[in-house]
Amino acid sequence: MATTYSINQKNINLPHGTISNGTINYSANWATASNTQFGGVNSPVLTIPNGQNSVILEEKATLEVKGSVRINGQDLEDRLERIETLLHIPTRDVILEEKYPKLKKLWEEYNKELAKYRTWDKLKDS
Repeated sequence: MATTYSINQKNINLPHGTISNGTINYSANWATASNTQFGGVNSPVLTIPNGQNSVILEEKATLEVKGSVRINGQDLEDRLERIETLLHIPTRDVILEEKYPKLKKLWEEYNKELAKYRTWDKLKDS
């Protein structure tokens, strides 16, 4: 299975190589490099630690997915929808909330009241 890279910038400099116009050029020392960081020179947003099977998304970074995220073969969005349905969480319409700010306020008030009633019910049952 081939590895696929998506490059949005023309040139990216890496510790032991460069990515230029979608072509990756690297030295033989790539495998022994220290952590590889992407983003600003002094403030990376993504770090790939050398010798580890992990990727670190830094605190101030934002992850935007234009597709699906699968965890152990399950689509994350589908799973979240099932959880919301089982927990009876009403779905939000973020677009309408932007257009009508009162909807967002009502949503927040509803959730506060709901939390109070759930807490009260738990206290009564114990």
